[in-house]
Amino acid sequence: MEEKLLATASIGRTHGWEGFVRIHPYSGETSHLERLESCVIVRRDSRRLEVSVKDFSHHADAFLMRFSGYESKEKAQILSGGIMYIPRSLGPQLEEGEYYIADLFGLTLVCAGRAVGTVESVADGAQADYLLVRRPDGSQIIIPNMEPFVSKPDFVKGEIELLNAELAD
Repeated sequence: MEEKLLATASIGRTHGWEGFVRIHPYSGETSHLERLESCVIVRRDSRRLEVSVKDFSHHADAFLMRFSGYESKEKAQILSGGIMYIPRSLGPQLEEGEYYIADLFGLTLVCAGRAVGTVESVADGAQADYLLVRRPDGSQIIIPNMEPFVSKPDFVKGEIELLNAELAD
């Protein structure tokens, strides 16, 4: 079975004339990206590209990468706006209690033992990420992913407990 891929960074605009693009890691870390030999890029048009990493560089506060076959500004521009995927085993190391946002997808949101819905996606918020939860009737609710609203995820049970029942209504 093929290892599950992990969305690890977004690809920004080009930098210079030699095909470098700005990389915006989701974790804020770049050390795992510096060891990459290849990755998958899903472009804005949903086209999937398997690419080899040719080079990386740091410039001021930017992390830059260049990919084989995209060594000019014009060629690299088609990568801008894409998402970089890597095998999960090559992702940043997690500390105790940490998890990848992707691990939340598919968890059941429960409240007092009753299933409220399924985590469908996660959105950035000012103070916390927001869980977008699809209820059985097809409607969607948005729950802040922080205490006092939800518990820590229980990946063994595949659940996350809603601590504020009012949000389920």
